[in-house]
Amino acid sequence: MELPREWIEKAEVFLKDSLRHLREGVYWLACFDAQQAAELYLKAFHVMLTGVHPFSHDLVELLDFLKDIGLKVPKKLYTYADALTPHYTMARYPGRKPLKYNRELAKRCLKYAKEIIKWVKKEVSKKS
Repeated sequence: MELPREWIEKAEVFLKDSLRHLREGVYWLACFDAQQAAELYLKAFHVMLTGVHPFSHDLVELLDFLKDIGLKVPKKLYTYADALTPHYTMARYPGRKPLKYNRELAKRCLKYAKEIIKWVKKEVSKKS
């Protein structure tokens, strides 16, 4: 079994863009990109396992769906998913934001996305 290529190609572009936007100082976009990379990896994993993906941008929900089909999801991933999920919408819309996008936040978002992706890859290797 392997992850669907098209999903992973898109996820990897978001992951690379997150790093590039972090270096360029476009922190809100680095956070959005990180969230998207994690989301696409989780959905690719769903597609690999079930043939379909959930229609949600909530990374916690996506982890719950995986848990519901029998996977053991580490608690720390729920913390990372909960921290990343709001950046799907919050980062994209101008106006009042409940937080300030800065380098540290962008680095944290990228780290969390990488941890989720690392877990997905580890779980996929168990199924191969």
